[in-house]
Amino acid sequence: MRKVLFLFFLISPLFAIEYPSPPQEPTVREPISENSEKSTRGKKTKNTTAKVPLTAMRLRIHLGDKSVLVAEAAIPATYSFTHKKGQIQYNQTVRAEDIREIAIESYRAHRVASAKDGDVYEFEPATVRIELKDGQVFKLQYLFKELKKIKAKNADGSFTVFAFFADTWRGKRGWQEREGEPFVKQTRRAHPAAFNRLEYFEPVDKGSAAGDNAGKEGETKP
Repeated sequence: MRKVLFLFFLISPLFAIEYPSPPQEPTVREPISENSEKSTRGKKTKNTTAKVPLTAMRLRIHLGDKSVLVAEAAIPATYSFTHKKGQIQYNQTVRAEDIREIAIESYRAHRVASAKDGDVYEFEPATVRIELKDGQVFKLQYLFKELKKIKAKNADGSFTVFAFFADTWRGKRGWQEREGEPFVKQTRRAHPAAFNRLEYFEPVDKGSAAGDNAGKEGETKP
């Protein structure tokens, strides 16, 4: 009897594992979606850590349509994360004013709805590159939740930008806002109205007067 119970507890966890299945591949390659259980946006999690103080920063916000917004926003003063070099895992905390840029390099997608005119996919940052002003670079598999939605202001007024978005895949026609755009591997360019890069990170009290060069600019290069 003990042997039977032992085998039951040894084997039963195997049947509890659920593997995500990719969507059916159409004539034009469809985006590879991940199991919705892997998406953390929208899930309620118990917050056991103290809130990080905010600081007023001036940012250059790069949108998916290659335009740039120069604006002020209240964002966390520090960011804590873990990263690995060699076989050692490190805990790191950086100040907002020490950041040169934060860039979203790829997105994680999962299908949230299907309809006659196409399938709706939700996209959230999957690979994020952080570069400090001293040249250090870190790669994370997520974007800090406080930066997924940014409320900012400039000379044109107040506005909100998002790092995540949803879009409709229409088979041979491609994405809704870019007809015919191919889906390459598991990456995707940002939606035209979503931001994919933040730079400048200049404290408001150390920078020039608010509103300098504010508004919508053309694409800039560091």
